[in-house]
Amino acid sequence: MSKRLIRNDAQKRAQTWMHENDDGGWTIEQKQHVGHVLEHNKRLRDEYQKGQLTGNTQKHWQQVAEIPANVFMELRERFGDYKDNPKAWRKWLNDYDNRFFRTGGGHI
Repeated sequence: MSKRLIRNDAQKRAQTWMHENDDGGWTIEQKQHVGHVLEHNKRLRDEYQKGQLTGNTQKHWQQVAEIPANVFMELRERFGDYKDNPKAWRKWLNDYDNRFFRTGGGHI
């Protein structure tokens, strides 16, 4: 079984590999190191203060999550665009197992 690197994105810390299967087929594998993203999200969650947007008319949006590219693309395949299926996206983000992707307190 041979393995070949077909893409290496140093900026995203991501690699795409192609494997030849025993049956002659091929498997595409994507890897992305996300430790830095999870640490960044933890810092943002720790800095979050409930009500910090109250009275601030210049801050009209708040980041709610930081999702690595390969996970995001998989979610888009599963749920479609956020605007088309916001319920599924919110459910995924509010799931306890996915809390490491959230950047603020509470639920979305």
